[in-house]
Amino acid sequence: MNLYLPIAKRGRDIYFVIADLALIDPMYQYSLEYFVRLFIRRLEVTPSPEDVNERLDILKKDITEAFYDNICRGLFERHKLIYAFMISTKIARNQNNISNREWAFFSRGPTEEATEEEMEKKPLWIPTEKIW
Repeated sequence: MNLYLPIAKRGRDIYFVIADLALIDPMYQYSLEYFVRLFIRRLEVTPSPEDVNERLDILKKDITEAFYDNICRGLFERHKLIYAFMISTKIARNQNNISNREWAFFSRGPTEEATEEEMEKKPLWIPTEKIW
């Protein structure tokens, strides 16, 4: 009975994004205890409809927004957009909306020569073959 597994995964993803904020600025260090308290609090106060799937959707949305709001209070303005990007890409990657290959290309750039088949699929927004 793993009905709440998606909620646990969302919590895991958000926690590791928050932990990675310390790489941006050492001042951004949040304890696991703080995270767990806020996570449990969101589980307690979020509405509980009869339908479990509806509850799961509500929880995912509520937990994501609550952590975004709470963590943003302690971030410099210039880092809030980075934090939002980190959360959204982490969620998209875990939902397979961004493949590992796409993420590697985005975060590291091209690392190997493209095959002819890949060159035919080259997106229009990549201007030259050398960049591709």
